[in-house]
This record gives sequence, C-alpha cells and structure tokens, in this order.
Amino acid sequence: MLIVFVLAYWFSREITPLKIKLLPYYIHHSADNKMLETSELGSKISSFNFTDQREDTYTDKEVKGCIYVADYFFVTCPGICKEMGSQLQRVYAAFEKEKNVKILSHTSKPDEDKPDVLMAYAQKMGVKDHDKWVFLTGDKKSLYDVAHNQYHIVDELGNGDEDDFIHSERFVLIDKDSYIRGYYDGTDSASVDKLMQDIRFLLQE
Repeated sequence: MLIVFVLAYWFSREITPLKIKLLPYYIHHSADNKMLETSELGSKISSFNFTDQREDTYTDKEVKGCIYVADYFFVTCPGICKEMGSQLQRVYAAFEKEKNVKILSHTSKPDEDKPDVLMAYAQKMGVKDHDKWVFLTGDKKSLYDVAHNQYHIVDELGNGDEDDFIHSERFVLIDKDSYIRGYYDGTDSASVDKLMQDIRFLLQE
C-alpha cells in the first residue's frame, strides 16, 4: 500500500503538471513598446480585414475559435523569409490534420504581393489546404496597423507610410480566444520546435 501511495503522489506531482501546463499571456507596455509576459489575460487581437491568395475577403471571423501562427514576409525576400517559410512548412505538416490550427502569413509588400502572386507562392510551398495556411494581402496601412498595434511583431513604431517597412523573423502564437500566447524566432528550428510544443499545450487548454 505504501508503494502505491508513493507512486500515486509522484504521478500527481510530476506527470500531471506537464499535461496541463499553461502558457503565459502577453501584454503591451506602451512606455517602451515591449510585450511583457503576464499570468492575467493580456493583449487580444481584434478585427482585421484582408484578402487571401484565393482573392477572397479574409477577416478575424475566419479564425474565431482557432489557434493560429502569424508572421510577416514578402515573396521576393532574399534573406530570412526563406528560412521562415521552411520552418512554417514544418508547422503546416505537423498540424495538417488539426482543423483548428492555422497559419496566417501577411505580406510586407502588398503592392507587389497580389493574390495571384501569393497563390503561386503558396503552391511553391506545397500548400494544398488553403484554409490551413493563408497568405494575406491588402491595404498597406491596414496590414501595418495590425502588425504594429495588434501583433506587436516589431519593436519599432510605425504607421504604414512609404518609409515604414516590416522585416521581422518573429512568429506570433494566438490562442482560440484571440489572445497572444507566445513569440518565436522563425529562423531558429529550436524556437519553432517550442512553438509546435506550445500549440499542443494550447490544444489541451
């Protein structure tokens, strides 16, 4: 009986917490434009309205109740975007059959990356489910407003004018209730491994 009690105690202390691990929330600190971890409900993604690679309107309603990864890139990027794309291919493959996990890749160059360009890029990346990995374009002001003021994907301030340009390696993880739950280096496979682990934790919440 003593052995059974000890094993039960060890299981409750060591095994169960791994299965119910809770990820932090993130809240925007306006004084230095930084995102800080918090145990309370933090910053939440509100409304957005863009166009996807199928030329359909894509709004926040499309990800309601879903976990998703957001990033910013552009098709002709010669540098970090290639590695980010390769890492997102891993995420896409890992959660291909999980209907409530999506990827939203927003273009930093909407003047160049029209829907047909994004569709060709999606096909090049091996995307078959265009509801799973969505490529978004639209008005630059709107795209950059969401990047700066909702995802907080860069530390620099900006307003989407002609001198504003977003080139970030960050992936942002958003939960089913639209709260930000993590930031990751999209050029680092270890960081993306953690992203995928954290998605699995969110699926258990």
